[in-house]
Amino acid sequence: MTEIKAADGGADRSRATLLRTLILVGVGVQVLIWLYLFVFIAQHANPKGDGMEWVAVVPATLVLAVGAVPALVLLVNRRWLALGVLFAAVGIILNAGFFIEIAGEFAESAAR
Repeated sequence: MTEIKAADGGADRSRATLLRTLILVGVGVQVLIWLYLFVFIAQHANPKGDGMEWVAVVPATLVLAVGAVPALVLLVNRRWLALGVLFAAVGIILNAGFFIEIAGEFAESAAR
């Protein structure tokens, strides 16, 4: 009976490790998208403009916080790790969608 419990505990531990790793990877991807937004804006901003392109960084930071902070809090508390993975995945989708929207805005302004 103790052997079964030991095997079960190992499976739970490996599942928790997998979920923690997925949360860290998800948050890492979100941060990389956020950082690349800075690079993208710097490369496509009008050098003689007023700098309003950089305003997009503020909502991008909010989108990053909405996806990353809850996932990291759940990771640190070691509770509801599956929900933390969900927050990380939704955060990736939100960050990618926001980046695509900003890239589209730059493409529209370059076409004028």
